[in-house]
This record gives sequence, C-alpha cells and structure tokens, in this order.
Amino acid sequence: MRVPSPAAAVPADLEHLTSNLVAAVSDSPRGVLENALQEALAQTVEAKVNAQIAVLLEGIGDAFYSLDGQWRFTYINRAAETYFGVPRQAMLHRMIWDVFPESEGTELRRRYEAVFETGAPASFESEAVGRQGRFLEFHVFPYNGGIGVSFRDWTERRLAEEELRASEARLSALANNAPACMFYQTSHSPSYDERKVLYISKTCERLTGVPPEEAQANPNLLYSLVLPHHRQRMLDRRLESLRTLTECVEEFEIRHAKTGEIRWHRIIATPRRLENGGIIWDGIQIDVTEHKRAEERLRLLINELNHRVKNTLATVQSLAAQSFRGLRSRNLQDLPAAYASFEARLFALARGHDILTRENWQGAGLGEIVTEAFAAYRDPSEESCRISIDGPDLRVSPAMALSLSMALHELCTNAAKYGALGVPEGRVQVSWSTLRASSGARLVMRWEEHGGPPVTPPARKGFGSRLIQDGLARELNGDVRLIYEPTGVVCTIDVPLS
Repeated sequence: MRVPSPAAAVPADLEHLTSNLVAAVSDSPRGVLENALQEALAQTVEAKVNAQIAVLLEGIGDAFYSLDGQWRFTYINRAAETYFGVPRQAMLHRMIWDVFPESEGTELRRRYEAVFETGAPASFESEAVGRQGRFLEFHVFPYNGGIGVSFRDWTERRLAEEELRASEARLSALANNAPACMFYQTSHSPSYDERKVLYISKTCERLTGVPPEEAQANPNLLYSLVLPHHRQRMLDRRLESLRTLTECVEEFEIRHAKTGEIRWHRIIATPRRLENGGIIWDGIQIDVTEHKRAEERLRLLINELNHRVKNTLATVQSLAAQSFRGLRSRNLQDLPAAYASFEARLFALARGHDILTRENWQGAGLGEIVTEAFAAYRDPSEESCRISIDGPDLRVSPAMALSLSMALHELCTNAAKYGALGVPEGRVQVSWSTLRASSGARLVMRWEEHGGPPVTPPARKGFGSRLIQDGLARELNGDVRLIYEPTGVVCTIDVPLS
C-alpha cells in the first residue's frame, strides 16, 4: 500500500479521534473526558506536524529515510525511492539490512551503528553500497527513537573536483619548475596598497631570493629589491594599468636578496574578470638578463658594423680614386690596366675581410695575413721557394690586419711588375718580431727583395707608395719606411701592437 499523503493524513486521524471522543463522552466520567480531550488534541497537533514534515521532506531535493529502533524503515521520501529504484511500500517497515544485505560489514553500516549508539550526528562521504564507482554524501542523526538519513549523489562533483585538483597540481608543478620565470596572482583593489597576493610559485625564491610565503605575506619585499631608479616609473605604470584595467608590462633591474647579483626582469600582469564579476590579476615575472645582454651585444655589433662599413667604403673610394686617377687626361687605352689594378686591390681588401670574418673580427694571425698576400705568387711546382716567411705566431687587431693586408698587396704588386717577383731568379723575404718598449709592445716587420732588376727610386710617388708609407703609418700610428736599394726594395714597419 502507498504511504498516505500529508494532506490526507490529517482528516483520517481526526475521524478516528472524533469516534474515540464520542465513545469517551458516552461512557466515561468527567475526569476521563478531560484526559480524552487532551489526548485527542495532542494527536491532532502531532498529525499536523507530521504532515508538514512530510511535505518538507518530499521537497528538499536530497534523498531521505528514517529508521526506527529495530532498523526498520519508517519513512522514505520520493528522492530516496527514485535513487533505490524500489517502491517505498516494498521497503517500509522492513529492516534496512534485509533490504540491502550487501551492506553487512561495510564502513557505512559501522557509521550508522555509531550514530545510533552515541546519539551524535555524523556527516561523511562514502562509496555507495552495491554501486561501485558512485559516491554519496551522508548526514546521519538521531530521529524519533531511531536515526534519520539524508544523502545525495556527488559522483560527478567529486570527479570534477578531482580533475580540478589534478589540473591545479599540474599547473603548480609547471609554475614551480619553470626555469626563468615565476607566476603570481593578486586581488584587485582601487587602492594599490590594499592588493593581496593570492598565489606565488616556488620559483620566486630562485629568481629573487625571497621565499614565496614571505613574498605573499608582504608584497613590498620584492618591490624593495628593485633598483631605486626604476621604482617610480614602475609605480606610475602600475597605477595607470590599475586605473584603466589594461595589461601592464615593465622591465627593471632587481638585486637578488641572497646573492646580491643584479639581474634584469620583465613583469607582465593582466586583469581577468571572474564569473562573479570580480577581478584578479594574473602575472608572470621573467628573468630577461641574457636577452638584455644579447640586445646590448647586438647594438655594439651594429655600431661596429656601421663603423667598419664606413671605413671600408672610404677605403674603396680611395682605391677607386687612386686607381683611375688621371684617366681623363691620358689615353683611354689605360682603362683596362687601371681597372685591373682596382680589382686586384679590392680582392686584397676582401682577403683581409675573409680572414677577420673567420675569426669573428676578434683579430687575425699575422702569419695567415702574409701567406694570403703571397697566395697568387706562389708556384707549388718550383723546387726552391722564392718567398721566405719568418716570424712568431702573433695575433693582431682587425684594423692592423686590414692595413697590413693592403700594404703587403701593394708590395707584392710592385715586386711583380718591377722587382724580384717579376723574374725567375728573384727572391722576397718577409720577417717580423716584437720589441718591448717603454710605451708598450711593438711590431717590427721587414720586407726585403733580392735577385730582381736593378732598382732606382721612382720619379714620382704613386698610389702604392703613398698607401704603404703614408697610409699605413697614419692608420697604425707608427713608422713605415720604403727604401729603394739597388739590389731590391726594402720596407720596414715599426708600429705599436696595442
């Protein structure tokens, strides 16, 4: 049979009580009549209260049932009936352990018995009996001489919470192991000083030397590590970002709290609106020291490149002017020879650049420079060497490398046209050494020709001679002499190495 609805329960009880009252009036003296009236009134009130409780229990949403002192079902609401999948009439007045025998020996049964014995209510979570993988949230309390039980299925919520915890753990592990940045989150407040740090990753201590829990308790600890000349700019930028609710990006120098090392950091903080309408700020603080150093190196390289390009263009302009000088007043038949000279000088300049490029423009070996200058004049098939090179392994600066390359090219060209390299029996000897002087170390180099045609001083000084004597001495701040001995040209170079 079905449990009477709350609305129907009261009239039935009243009818029964009325019958008893009529019988009491007919058969009993006055005292018995008063007792009967009081009993009828009490039962009527109890019936109304029970009806109201039944309405409440049917509408609460959670499943509910009550058990008497013999563990028998005394009430089951509709939500519990739906969850069990069994009509409540089939369970009412039966022992719960007979209806659900699989609960024998379970933690759930032990908790029920504890509440029944102690009278202390309990709230707990437990896996559903007979439904593996389903989890229920229970509230068990003393009720009408037995116990009342309300429960709800929270399996989906539990899975969602577990997934959320796992996701938070993954994000926390990522944040705590990031090599060069830390993550943080702050609350939003119209007053900048009233903001609160909600989260800081453990990388805070590695980047700043301040433990994350200390930085979270006092955000000004990190701000105090920023070098003073950055602080006002940072504060102004943050206040503007707070006022406009826009992303804030800052770069600044910060002193590590433990090591004292000064590093460059970048902060990016972005406001985010929550579902409840509130606002929080998500931030990341990155160590950009190497990036800043790379930028500085790039600026220096660009400046150096500009300087070198200008010098190279000036050198090319000078080579062109000297190589083609006087062509307008002379026969144009001289143009091919002038072009060949110009091209050869460009090649000599290019060879010097190639050597320095291989060395990342940090300098060059003097032996390699001399060897490259003679490359076009060596004949591997010859039994005896016409060119002798002797000197210590010495590195010279980029400027000296280019100047010497050009000077040696001119000396080789003149020797091929008019001197020792122009005849089979001619010889050229190049040697160098270093000399210690009060002003510092100096390079002393000597070019000497033998076995060539007799030499006489030229009637006028050509471009090659001017480049060797005047240009080289000026570029290297030293002394260069070109001597026309009858037996061959001798060139001496004495310049500072530094």
